[in-house]
Amino acid sequence: MGNMEKAVGLTKYFVALPRARTLAAAILAVAIGFGMALAALTGQNFLEAGLTAFYVLAVPGFLSIIVGKAMMMKVPIRRITAVALIGEFIYAVTYLAAVSLPIFGIPLGLEIVFLGSAFVFILWYLIARIVFVLKWRSLIFAFLQLMLYAFFLITNGLLPFQGTAESVIIKFYAASLILLGALYLFFWIINAPMKRTFGVASTDAVSMFFGQWFYNAKDMEKAFRKVGEDVETYLSVFLFRKEKKEIAFVVPYVHFGPFGELGGSNFSYLIAKALGDDGEKKERDVFVFHGLATHDMNPVSVSELGKITDKCREILVGAKPKDAKAAFVEGKEGECRAECLRIGDAAFMGLTRAPETCEDFSLGMGIALTSEAEKRVRVAALADEHNSETGEIEYVEPGTPFGFRYMSAVGKACEAKGKERKLRIGTAEGLLENAAIGPAGIKVAVFDTEPKYVIILLDSNGITPAFREKLMGEVAGMFRRTGWGEAVPAIYTTDTHKVNTVKGVVNPIQEDERITTKIKELATAAYFDLGDAQFYGERAIVGIKAFGVRQAIEMVSTVNAIVAVARIAAPLIIFGGVITALWFISKI
Repeated sequence: MGNMEKAVGLTKYFVALPRARTLAAAILAVAIGFGMALAALTGQNFLEAGLTAFYVLAVPGFLSIIVGKAMMMKVPIRRITAVALIGEFIYAVTYLAAVSLPIFGIPLGLEIVFLGSAFVFILWYLIARIVFVLKWRSLIFAFLQLMLYAFFLITNGLLPFQGTAESVIIKFYAASLILLGALYLFFWIINAPMKRTFGVASTDAVSMFFGQWFYNAKDMEKAFRKVGEDVETYLSVFLFRKEKKEIAFVVPYVHFGPFGELGGSNFSYLIAKALGDDGEKKERDVFVFHGLATHDMNPVSVSELGKITDKCREILVGAKPKDAKAAFVEGKEGECRAECLRIGDAAFMGLTRAPETCEDFSLGMGIALTSEAEKRVRVAALADEHNSETGEIEYVEPGTPFGFRYMSAVGKACEAKGKERKLRIGTAEGLLENAAIGPAGIKVAVFDTEPKYVIILLDSNGITPAFREKLMGEVAGMFRRTGWGEAVPAIYTTDTHKVNTVKGVVNPIQEDERITTKIKELATAAYFDLGDAQFYGERAIVGIKAFGVRQAIEMVSTVNAIVAVARIAAPLIIFGGVITALWFISKI
């Protein structure tokens, strides 16, 4: 768990970028600031210093953006502009150092310019190679932007370079190539563990990550398929057949991750979409719940979807729904709760610890809890409500104290006696534009039990405890005020990783009045959709190719080992590269 938290923590360094025009304005601002500092140091009038600053910094900076966009068409211009801004700032600092240090009698100046340009060269190469997912073009562009800055600096005459223009340019490139050699040494060190374990270099893996995230490239899925393993897992399908439509509750014990469009991240939507039409013109609402599984059960690619949907169709085609009675009951042990909808000899159960953190269940724990339920009922479908995101990562693993409490809660729920009523169900669904809600949107199911059980399923990566409480209170209050009776609202999230952004992997729904309003509208529509239904439930085993327990542990351990080595190797290699570059350019 400690290794997982450290690996997840690396993502906090990702940031969202401002708009391109804001970044372009910042490029001009850096040039203006440099011009003011230059005027103060040299005694030049501000206009002259400003023109110099514009010529040696802003002009090559904007030309780098133009050339970069021409060479990297798929890369958004604001990303190119952001790197250009960082590079310009480094150039400005080193130019100021070269101008000011001799004034204070420090015999260093031009060497700092060569080193600064080398660091900008490395910056452009790294970003273009790994983040922009280029190969040889990254190196070509890094050389081109260095040529632009060197040309404008030399032709302006701001600094007293000795020798011919050709010899000065050679020094620019010599310093850059020495640091490039140091970078390749660093790559060799950090690539070795990942390549030995998974057959893929660490730098290539990171590049594939950005390629998938930014451009939906499938290179990472190809790598995952090579290291994935064949596994079998549970799949529960509960079918409610009404006169004019069907409702299917699908609970695959797979994890909807790891992120974006990779692997099974968008399966909560894709499964529902694939099963939404049975081919007989009968409407079917499909609710896809978060099964009891975690990251070691991430499908290695989207192509694994067919294995799950084919098994679901097989169950649905062979289903023979019958009249049934339903009751809502609960089982509690400590902070662990099992909210159970008993339908004849079947049980649909949601598990939660809210307001304590609600994280994933391991597959082993999921199988154990399902077996515990099926000691008492014919078939059980257990879903992780995943409805309380506190920022902590506490998975439900075998041996965890709350794992045993969940076991007791499940048993109590299955043994509890509730008031049975004829099975009646109503559903509604809708979409809402919110960065934390995936394409499967919001779905609501109302069961005419006593009290009424209201399932609110959000296609999201979790929800904050405070907002969960507010939503439940709003819906329960609405049912009381309208005279519809007492209701027990239950918030479920799919834990889809489709919505994960480039900053962390925890993206819960936060309070949003639009979401509250939408859920109340859908709950109202679902109530008025209540109608008699027949029921059929089945649990099956489905085989998929997943990342696997062993690979997940090895991946996390390898990543953390690489980080540990990099912390030591990076400073030493940078220091060695700088000393070597300074020595070499002093000799030529």
